[in-house]
Amino acid sequence: MGPSTTSFLSNISLVFLLVFLARRIYLWQRLRHIPGPPSAAWTIWWQLSGAMSGRYHERLKEAADTYGPLVRIGPNQLLSVDPNVLRRMSAVRSAYTKGKFYASGKIVPGVDNVVSLRDPTKHKEMRALMTPGFSGKANEDFSFEAALDRQLLSFIHLLERKYVSSSGSGAARPFDMAEKTQFFALDAIGDVSLGQPFGYLEKDQDLYQYNKINRTSLPVMNVVSVMPALASLVHRWPLRLLLPKEGDQVGFGRLMHFARSYVERRLDPKTPRAHDMMQAHIDNGMTKDDLIQQVLLSIIAGSNSSAHALRMTLLALITNPPAHAALLTEIRCSLTTSSPTVISWSQAQSLPYLQAVVSEGLRMWPPVSGLGFKTVPPEGDTLNGYFVPGGTEIGQGFHGVGRSKAVWGPDADVFRPERWLRAEGEELRMMRSAADTHFGHGKFSCLGKQIALMELHKAVFELVRRFDFCIVNPKVPIKTTASIFLFASDFWVTVTKRHL
Repeated sequence: MGPSTTSFLSNISLVFLLVFLARRIYLWQRLRHIPGPPSAAWTIWWQLSGAMSGRYHERLKEAADTYGPLVRIGPNQLLSVDPNVLRRMSAVRSAYTKGKFYASGKIVPGVDNVVSLRDPTKHKEMRALMTPGFSGKANEDFSFEAALDRQLLSFIHLLERKYVSSSGSGAARPFDMAEKTQFFALDAIGDVSLGQPFGYLEKDQDLYQYNKINRTSLPVMNVVSVMPALASLVHRWPLRLLLPKEGDQVGFGRLMHFARSYVERRLDPKTPRAHDMMQAHIDNGMTKDDLIQQVLLSIIAGSNSSAHALRMTLLALITNPPAHAALLTEIRCSLTTSSPTVISWSQAQSLPYLQAVVSEGLRMWPPVSGLGFKTVPPEGDTLNGYFVPGGTEIGQGFHGVGRSKAVWGPDADVFRPERWLRAEGEELRMMRSAADTHFGHGKFSCLGKQIALMELHKAVFELVRRFDFCIVNPKVPIKTTASIFLFASDFWVTVTKRHL
């Protein structure tokens, strides 16, 4: 290599370095007026190290506690824990759009789903196709509640058959409630979405190692959500060869094969019409690829979120005797000789303390921890007293919203269902609005919200009604890891039968 070539390469390197530094300085100065960790203004390492720690949701809350409701957490990223700001960004007529974060929601290379779709028009069209199925009105012969009841009874029968310990001197039967709640959530979402359970509760095992792969894959998705360019990179040759494939016998590959085979069978003209959510999607004109993506999303998102909310609410009750006693009293008073085998959704909505328990559990332990960045419209916006330039991305701190002392008061870190019973008027409206942001809002709201709430209320009522739980390891009752969703393991308990 001659001197001229070396000089040319040096000049090129210098130009690239100067461009890189100029852009960093530009990004730094445009948001320099918004407080945040100093290092976060220059590099994504503050976000990336948090995403890899498994405690990212706690780090984000700490940042909000230190710097306020609007925090700079990256060169072009902000964090918001202000419910009013979050609702404003997601309002139906808002000019905010989905940020690059949503690229991590693409499951199959080259195929978008309702999560990963960033084009506002296409996203709106996809939601319109899905809404009738989630409303339950498209197929009057199918009942979400009946499907949930079937799987809740199957869950209860599993515990009674294999895991109830003797209240006398017999040997205890400890089991991991984190695993069993995941089995229940998977079979519930299967029955609700596809008209049939997957068989987790019947076989009482991690079919196809789904939960194992789920536990190891979600943290990777969390890293990709911080570095969205990785999503496009790993979906290209040759890296896509390393992704799960439909020929795999375990994990997401097996799940992808199941989703395609199931959809193809349902679209076969020889297959009799069913009365379930999938049939509603088919009747409403969803394409084969869209239906496959919906199966995958229902399993991944639906099961992870509801399972975590259920197990954390149960843990809060087990470790809070006054709240547990108050709920048990309400349950006893609600039961009559004519009570159904499983509490009805209409009756559950008439029990104020049960509603307060579920609301408090969701407030304190929102199952989603991914930030869901939204992009500020080109003209910019003024939030919490700061002008935010167009193109900036703002993420939602779910954990920070749920533990905000500005919303919930000085005891925001305390599980206290009574706060929902004593609040009224504007205070109660503000609390409900804040908690509802855990399900998204407006054009980004969760379509399965009502199904999830029905599932949680019914499951909490029936499990507390029928069983007395005891923590096996009081020092570390459960292990949780934050990724796109919060994932739990080692929730070891024993149960004895309760006779009301």
